[in-house]
Amino acid sequence: MKSKFTWILLLLSVLTFQFSFAQTKVVTGTVTSKDYGDPIQGATVLVEGTTRGVDTDENGKYSINAAQGEKLVVRLLGLKTQKATVGVSNVLNFSMIIEDDLVLDEIVVDAYRTVSKPKSAVAASTVTAKTIEGRPNASFVQTLQSQVPGLEISTGSGQPGSSNTSVLLRGAGSINGNTEPLFVIDGVPMGNSSFRSINPNDIESITVLKDAGATSIYGNRGANGVIVVTTKGASFESDLQIKYVGTTSVSRLQKNNYDLMGGKELMDFEMANGFNNYSASLQKTAAETNWLDVFFRTAITQNHTLSFTRGSKNLASFTSIGYTDQEGILINTDLKRFNFRNNLNGKSNDGRLTYGTNITANYSKSRIAQGLGTGSVNNNYVVGALQGAPYINPDSYNGSHQSIWNQLTSSSFVSGSILKASPLLLMDKAKWFDFNQEELKMIAQGNVNYKLTDDLSVGTSLGVDYTHITQNGYDSPYSFNSWFFSPDRNDESIFVGSASQINQRVVSFNSLTNMKWAKTFNDVHEVKAGVFMEYLKAHFKSSSLAQEGLDRYFSSPNSGAGWISDTDANDYYVPSVGMSVANAGLFSYFANASYDYDTRYGVEATVRRDASFRFANSNRWGTFYSVSARWNISNEEFMQESVFDDLKLRGSYGTAGNQDITGSGLFGGASLFRDLYSVGGGYNNNPSLVISNIANPNLKWETVEQANIGLDFGIWQSRLRGTLDVYQKTTKDLYQSQPISAIYGTSSIFANVGSMRNRGIELLLAADVVRNDNFKFTINVNGSYNKNEIVKLPNSDGIIWNGGGNIMREGDMLGQYYMVEYAGVNPANGNLWFYDKDGNMTETPTDEDRKFTGKSAYPLYQGGFGFDADYKGFFLSTQFSFVQNMWRVDNDYRDFLTTADIGTFNKSRELHDSWTPTNTDAKYPSLNNTNEFYQTISDRSLRDASYVRLRYITLGYNFTAKNLAPLKLSGLRIYAQAENLITWTKWKGFDAESNRGSDFAQYPTPKTVSFGVEVQF
Repeated sequence: MKSKFTWILLLLSVLTFQFSFAQTKVVTGTVTSKDYGDPIQGATVLVEGTTRGVDTDENGKYSINAAQGEKLVVRLLGLKTQKATVGVSNVLNFSMIIEDDLVLDEIVVDAYRTVSKPKSAVAASTVTAKTIEGRPNASFVQTLQSQVPGLEISTGSGQPGSSNTSVLLRGAGSINGNTEPLFVIDGVPMGNSSFRSINPNDIESITVLKDAGATSIYGNRGANGVIVVTTKGASFESDLQIKYVGTTSVSRLQKNNYDLMGGKELMDFEMANGFNNYSASLQKTAAETNWLDVFFRTAITQNHTLSFTRGSKNLASFTSIGYTDQEGILINTDLKRFNFRNNLNGKSNDGRLTYGTNITANYSKSRIAQGLGTGSVNNNYVVGALQGAPYINPDSYNGSHQSIWNQLTSSSFVSGSILKASPLLLMDKAKWFDFNQEELKMIAQGNVNYKLTDDLSVGTSLGVDYTHITQNGYDSPYSFNSWFFSPDRNDESIFVGSASQINQRVVSFNSLTNMKWAKTFNDVHEVKAGVFMEYLKAHFKSSSLAQEGLDRYFSSPNSGAGWISDTDANDYYVPSVGMSVANAGLFSYFANASYDYDTRYGVEATVRRDASFRFANSNRWGTFYSVSARWNISNEEFMQESVFDDLKLRGSYGTAGNQDITGSGLFGGASLFRDLYSVGGGYNNNPSLVISNIANPNLKWETVEQANIGLDFGIWQSRLRGTLDVYQKTTKDLYQSQPISAIYGTSSIFANVGSMRNRGIELLLAADVVRNDNFKFTINVNGSYNKNEIVKLPNSDGIIWNGGGNIMREGDMLGQYYMVEYAGVNPANGNLWFYDKDGNMTETPTDEDRKFTGKSAYPLYQGGFGFDADYKGFFLSTQFSFVQNMWRVDNDYRDFLTTADIGTFNKSRELHDSWTPTNTDAKYPSLNNTNEFYQTISDRSLRDASYVRLRYITLGYNFTAKNLAPLKLSGLRIYAQAENLITWTKWKGFDAESNRGSDFAQYPTPKTVSFGVEVQF
């Protein structure tokens, strides 16, 4: 019996050994590019849940031990991770999709639908995480610059976290209304000022929707285009992945070409020309101060993001934590930001029920410079940095206001001139003044979808956008400003200093309910349809508090301590308070339908009805629509032997509405259709009710009609690929001031009159110059031409001019400069010369001598170009941006050439070539000219602000799995990068880029060099 058991056990052992051996086998295969068919070297092939892994060789081949039923995972940075289950076969091939932000992506995503690229008939561009992640920009909007044709992004401030960035898509679409695109983040609509709290490293992709076929489904807010932001998520049935992205950046002030004088040079210049007469002893104390070094600094930025992704059979989760600490290059400016995000996706076992949540909570605190763009000598740091006399020694300020007063009242360089003391006043402000802003922003979105049948589904989503902003101001009782502007500087019993706080809370709710149907007939006829209902409700509340009078010993910033109570003597210490509330609401229902035949022909139509709170009942509703069609020519049989891998012709036409006709944001213009009254001065200045708004119940939507024809193509295995779009966008019923009879107490009223048109061409090209196993070199170019034209204005003569430097005229562009032409220097007396309306020289021009310049701050051409190079793990990428035919007024340069304040502020060396009786052919007028004030109405300071800039460059290395095996890492990438490295321009200031038509003492954008690392576990 024992012998039988022994044989049975031996037989079972052999069978078990043979069974186990049979389950582990050698699996081989090839990893290739789905786009090009080329083998991919260096991809990591892993057995999921184990440490077994290999790299593909130069032919894209691999060999690995795996058991039937185990899953192989293929990863490579820049490619989408692929996964497949080992079956009976010993061969398992993989086809990888390249994540290339310059190539048309596989799908087009918006808030209402997802369409594969071959079946899309709209004009859309997508930028992926590849060109967003790791960049040292507080706002992801700035990283989009020069990456999307037709998308003009201009930044007006270097303040960390500033919302002063303008975004235009296909030109300005309104004169007084909103001109910026609608932003949608994970299905929640919002404005672009909200992005300082969003972590760019959380973004998966950004899709820019341009034509009516793409934007009309957004109806009331899609007139200026739509930018859809999708954040990262996780895949089902995926192992835990941990990723760290960290960068350290160094930022510096860009250079200017104003060629300013040095300390002794300026002092000698003033004395030689009779503007000052300094004593010999004072001359010996002259300094050589570069005030830019006093008020600007080298700024350090730290940015860290840690993310976790994991997926089970029915649940997938992405969680990230981020921290940013960004110093500004201007003193006392910075941004600190904390981010948390969790994106969750789930499904039922049968897949009929799907659901998801996207939740992010963000807190930021920033110190913000005040008075920028103004000539406030005691408030704007940039004024002191640029115009401060360099012979003034900063050591003459010892930290007290008394030291400044001593300088003003004694024999010194600033004696008797509060303007000349500007840099000292600003040093005092830097010591004693504080202004900061705290922002708490939370965005939450939840969605549920259920498939009633295989063809019919219903779904709903709810999004909430909550923002709370607190601004705190504090001017210490020890500051010069507090003491100097005291009711009585000699009365020490008066408490000086001030504190203020503003609280703003904005919360918006957006709900969307849908029913969708999709069915395919005979494998070639695909029909889709959907009906939707959307509702938005938003609430705004603001309160403010300002206190004059603080205790010198007990007060401190943002604490409320040391506030002085009211006295019987006066109301000086009574706090000023204020409060305001506003509400907004939008309601919409809409439908869309599409038909596709065998991925060769397709057509889609959308119609949408919108209601806005801004209009009277008679015009509350607007109807918008679009139709689009395509022909996938490359899928025709007669194209099968051609060089074209992709050739698609598409076209669209439709309308979209702009309900923000005042350009004041979501809550503005709520009572335009009502008569409003306020308390004002009446007869004999007695209190009286006065009309503050004349109702116009006929106000309605601005409507944008747009036609677009586009071509997508790829040839020679997509070695050359791109898109070409031609469009015409016409805005009708513009919100403008219309003349009326003065019997109503005013001479004009705002109404829907006039129209404006944008016509343009957009081109995107990418070419793989070299593409082999070891080396890939791709050149990319994108550009756009946009011609803006005012078609109709309300005035009978077709001209609107308000007395400033810009004018509107039918047939011309928006924002045209209207100025007297500067002619140079009168050689007879050194005065400024100008051309009058007849082309003759004059020293005393009038408004009648102004001319249409044909120049505007809106560029005619803009775009970008660069290359991407990859060689055996090393990579080098560049991104250049360009803007051409753009003009702006340089008021900084004007002041450096102005003679009226010589002896007070610094000047340009160019003034050495000023007119004198012995230098009559000088470039610049006499230092004693008598008509310099006329330059304010002339084009003397109008400058060409066109530029070409090396916007971004990065160099780095991707480690292979073989390199990382000892470290137990699945990915490692190190890199160095730079932003705004070199700029070629005629503009003399720090930065040719700006969203303003004129600049004076603004916060310039910095030049930044960064070092980063990405680690995957």
